[in-house]
Amino acid sequence: MKHFYLYFFLLISAFYNSQELDTISRSNLQGSVSMQFGKFLGTNDYLKELKHRDFIGMSAELTTQTDGSQEWHRRFGRPYYGGGIIAFDYLKNSEMGKPFAVYGTFGGVIKETPTHSWSYETSGGFAFNWTPYDLKKEYVNQTFGSSVSIYFNLGANYKYYLGKHLDLGLGLNFNHFSNGALKLPNKGMNTFSPKLSLTYHFDERQFAPHDSLSAFDKYSTLDVNVFGGIRHSIFYGKDPGFQDFDVDMIRKFEGKYYQNWGIETVYHRQVTYKSSLGLGVGLMYDEDYNHKFYQDENGVIQSTKRFQRNQVLLNVFPSYRLSISKFAIQIQPGFYIFKKEIDRRYDKTIFYQRVGFQYTVGKNLLIGIGLRSFKFHKADYIEWRLGYRIFNKKNT
Repeated sequence: MKHFYLYFFLLISAFYNSQELDTISRSNLQGSVSMQFGKFLGTNDYLKELKHRDFIGMSAELTTQTDGSQEWHRRFGRPYYGGGIIAFDYLKNSEMGKPFAVYGTFGGVIKETPTHSWSYETSGGFAFNWTPYDLKKEYVNQTFGSSVSIYFNLGANYKYYLGKHLDLGLGLNFNHFSNGALKLPNKGMNTFSPKLSLTYHFDERQFAPHDSLSAFDKYSTLDVNVFGGIRHSIFYGKDPGFQDFDVDMIRKFEGKYYQNWGIETVYHRQVTYKSSLGLGVGLMYDEDYNHKFYQDENGVIQSTKRFQRNQVLLNVFPSYRLSISKFAIQIQPGFYIFKKEIDRRYDKTIFYQRVGFQYTVGKNLLIGIGLRSFKFHKADYIEWRLGYRIFNKKNT
């Protein structure tokens, strides 16, 4: 886990330092406090058996409201952006731990009048202080195998303007927690809840200008990225000649950590101001794919190489990119070409899904993070990404 904290620190530092290179207006600083009261869903056998699934969340945010002076401000509903911290209390399920999350947030207006507005919000960060699955301590909640998880939030809000500085908000939120398979088990948790908020504008509230949207130049980009990550893998099921009770569960969940790294290039063509479509190709080394678990003659779980020579994986992927100034969200379903399926217990499908976040530092340097998954809901591993934009060319 020390590698995780190191990567996290470097990524946050890079994002923070890169802000000096951005030209986004910092006007209209605002602070918010909010409370959620809702339920978490029964997404695994342990959670389904719980009689009470209530939780309370308390958060505080400091954000900047953009002033509408730039084109992307108007395209995204004069958005606000910033950061916050949220703490959760699972009430009668205190064995979950006392998690708190540190996150970045981004939201904007859908519709606004002089007295109220409808808005959207999204947040993403890392949650800490979960009580992880640990058979040695007789803690059998398989929701999380580690004390750290990813935190992701989507929400919609109605805000009533109490004055020039104060907003009262009522919204609906969806929260998702997962550790990205950094440590198994990783069943994850989803929650739904109403949200009550109070926002204070340090300057008087600003309203979006009603200027019409201007025309824009379309561009094509070609990026090259390198990435790396760590996956936790465990033994599944039982081997022929053994029974379920022959599996050492403690040794099983100790598992092994394997490296994943590779290089990719992706071409995007802008189709609207916000959206680009593209195609990419990559080559990666998957250490987990090159190894397997087995039970030896005494039933002890062991691991060994699957191939005499290490295999690399070729993959191709269509790509959708949503651009918000220098920040981008990427959705990339992909396919592993020539991948061998040797054991269904361990071999992921040839079709994978990836969601990533990318920030452009200066003109050409790219930093980001992505989550690769399969079967649309099973996390494979977290990618830490560094890239370079070879060209940003105007389409003619």
